Amino acid sequence: MLTTSQQELPLTPAMTTKLDGGRHSHAVLESEIWLEIENDSGKRITVQRTVKGTRDKNLITVHEGPALTQPADYNSRDYFVNRSGGAVRTVGFHWYLAQFLGWELPIVQNYEGNEVPLYLQCILPFVMTEQTRGWSSIQPPVPSQFRIRDVHKRAVEFLMGLDAHKIALDRQILQMRRAQLEARWSAQVRQLKELASAAGGIVNALPAEPLTQWPPTVPPTINVPQSKHWISLSERIRQRTEKKAVLEAQSIPESSSDSETVRQELAELETFVANQQAVLSRLIDALAAEEQEVARVQQRLTAIKEDIQQNKDSRTLRQLGSRQGSELDQGSCPVCHQSVLDALVPLAPHQIVMSLDENIEFLQEQNRTFTGVLEQSKRVVAARQQQVHAARADIANARERIQYLRRTLTSSGNSPSIAAVYERVELERDLKQDAHFYSAFLRASATFASLSEEWQTVQTEIGNLPKDDLSPTDHRKLESWGVSIQKQLQDYDFRSFPITEVTLSPLTYRPEIEGFEMQTTISASDLIRTIWAYQYGMLEVARTASTHHPGLLVFDEPRQQSTHDVSFLELLKRVAQSAKFGQQVILFTSEDKTRLKSHLQSLDHQLAEIDGRVIQKLQVSD
Repeated sequence: MLTTSQQELPLTPAMTTKLDGGRHSHAVLESEIWLEIENDSGKRITVQRTVKGTRDKNLITVHEGPALTQPADYNSRDYFVNRSGGAVRTVGFHWYLAQFLGWELPIVQNYEGNEVPLYLQCILPFVMTEQTRGWSSIQPPVPSQFRIRDVHKRAVEFLMGLDAHKIALDRQILQMRRAQLEARWSAQVRQLKELASAAGGIVNALPAEPLTQWPPTVPPTINVPQSKHWISLSERIRQRTEKKAVLEAQSIPESSSDSETVRQELAELETFVANQQAVLSRLIDALAAEEQEVARVQQRLTAIKEDIQQNKDSRTLRQLGSRQGSELDQGSCPVCHQSVLDALVPLAPHQIVMSLDENIEFLQEQNRTFTGVLEQSKRVVAARQQQVHAARADIANARERIQYLRRTLTSSGNSPSIAAVYERVELERDLKQDAHFYSAFLRASATFASLSEEWQTVQTEIGNLPKDDLSPTDHRKLESWGVSIQKQLQDYDFRSFPITEVTLSPLTYRPEIEGFEMQTTISASDLIRTIWAYQYGMLEVARTASTHHPGLLVFDEPRQQSTHDVSFLELLKRVAQSAKFGQQVILFTSEDKTRLKSHLQSLDHQLAEIDGRVIQKLQVSD
């Protein structure tokens, strides 16, 4: 937590290499740290970690009891740190420590897109400010090797018990579900279009985007071409079913008795083929013209987009001051000073040339219009292609029918009519094929009902989420925190800006001045005061609201940048109130003892004085 290097612990040489023992210095052969801590349920443990010696420094032993204040033979268990899984596996010390603190660490995303726990090393800097780097920024520096996205936000949200992270996760999950539903809907639309194309038709009234209600007012259908018109597939099935019933009610005629009818039908079909070929020719010409129209619209759209970009570039240059103050821009020639109009032809008195912004707006409107025209043109081309396909199929079927009719005329007189048999077989085949496509269309359409229901649920859940990812409770906590920061800064004699202008950003959770971060615009001493107010404000909010704050705050040398005595005294007065709420604030300071004791005289506190070196030789009694 306190070092940029994970290879060496951030400790002084007295713990690692050489110890000053008065007249002589001593080489450090072995050193370790024992720390006794107690959680809010009253359980005490003692943590042992080697700094130098034969034991690995990444091995931590937990003694299940107060081994320092009440030495005894307690059960102990070893854990590891600085190894993969230290925060999630049961033998990892940070996993154990989170359980001891009663914390369930949230799962967050790193820059690789993977989900990882919000490590304790990223949380504890908000409650422990060390001297070397801790006073350099309002939000404390945290380890960067975990590569957690928005790590400061995630840490604040956890400590303050904000719903924001959960709401943001819920929103992300819902947006993913919405994207999946849109993809599934689009896939189903493509399936129906392919099905309609296989049936020789197009899909009509099929929504391209998900709907919250199904079926829509105008239900989707498969439309197929019939001569010069379009009919639904269900209508074609009805017509073919009726024709089949009529044919089945009649016996198959013999060739001799059916010859006159066959000749008549043969003449009609030959006429039909000739007419249909003419229709096909016109359809192909129309298709070619419509495809050319699509190409022209696409070219026009490309030109419009280029014009929009050029106008935007010109506006950017104009805004940056290009040719600023030029006489030509004012409608006057810089050489002869005659009037210069920004137009190719003379304008009427009531006419004016559009500005760049008006040009851009006009071109953007054209872009939207031609985009709609392009989509419609593509739909027309698709329908025309189906008509061409249907016309070719009709010609092929008619020619095949003509062959059977001719064979009927040349066959034996008492044999069944080949044309009549073929007509029945062909009709049965076409009817089964239409029924197959229609049944598949109904099944595929039924899928939209469940998709629509899911879409409605997702849209409702997204609509119920707060717009800014902050719940009402979050807003109250942040408001209390902001008020605490303002009051503290006033007590600490903050002078860089009026206190009333200091606000807490609901997006970054950092103090701001008129929307700008304070850190770069305040004095060094006011930065220290702001850090006091920021971190102690979190502790004050935890007294009245439900948070995950441990109720602990550690300041190492809080009187940085020679802050005034009055400021430091106000800080001491403020933190002295913590004990009333079961909280603990620990300050390490090298302040003059006489002045410090005068500050503490009327305050509730415990003072642990250290004379000389922190690490001293124990006095061994007899």
